[in-house]
Amino acid sequence: MRNPLKYTWHLYTSQFEKILLLMVLTTLPLLLLHSYTTNYIYAITPTINPVYSVADIYYALITILLFIIAQTPYVRFVFNEYIGKEPNLGNTFYVFLVNGFTVFVFALLAALVSTIGFTLFVLPGLAVLALLFPVPYISMFDEKSTWKSFKEGIRIGKKHFWKLLLVLLVTGLLEGIFGVVVVAQIFKITNSFAAQILTQMTLNLLIFPFVVMYITSLIIKWRESQEVLEMHGES
Repeated sequence: MRNPLKYTWHLYTSQFEKILLLMVLTTLPLLLLHSYTTNYIYAITPTINPVYSVADIYYALITILLFIIAQTPYVRFVFNEYIGKEPNLGNTFYVFLVNGFTVFVFALLAALVSTIGFTLFVLPGLAVLALLFPVPYISMFDEKSTWKSFKEGIRIGKKHFWKLLLVLLVTGLLEGIFGVVVVAQIFKITNSFAAQILTQMTLNLLIFPFVVMYITSLIIKWRESQEVLEMHGES
């Protein structure tokens, strides 16, 4: 893959109907679950410190957990399109369901470790997340459990650590800033909390798949480069 960003944009625009179906069937239910769960936790958790709350820890844990799980259908979708596998959507849902349990367990452990890092300081949490990030991608590429994909995933995470960290930081900041600006404009029109939540969900539905598809394209490129290097090394 020569240009991951160009490939991602072409795939996102040319296959938007299929991606929209993935959004509705996988991402939207997880967003609704995230919204309900986190709001409920904030409602029942006592606030001891006005700046920092125990609920923030639960929020980080749930967000990272669902974030990792929500990526996997798009990872497989991009990979199927890249290798020309048909039917793409059917195989995407199949691999998502088959690998779902191991991805969930891995996501839970990764979320726990990353959240501990975030509570100590932001950077350790991001560092752990960047290091572990490629593991579920390799799992979805090869249709293997996350445990069998762990070694290669960590190897890619180590080699491209700073690139992954930069992508996560930049995309997270841009999405956050864009979301705040849009919600602020909505707030000028209406004070409805539901309208703000729906707006934020819509933005997440549109932006999140593109970011994941771009990272998937990057990891495919990095993996291909690594395989070429290994072949040259053996020869």
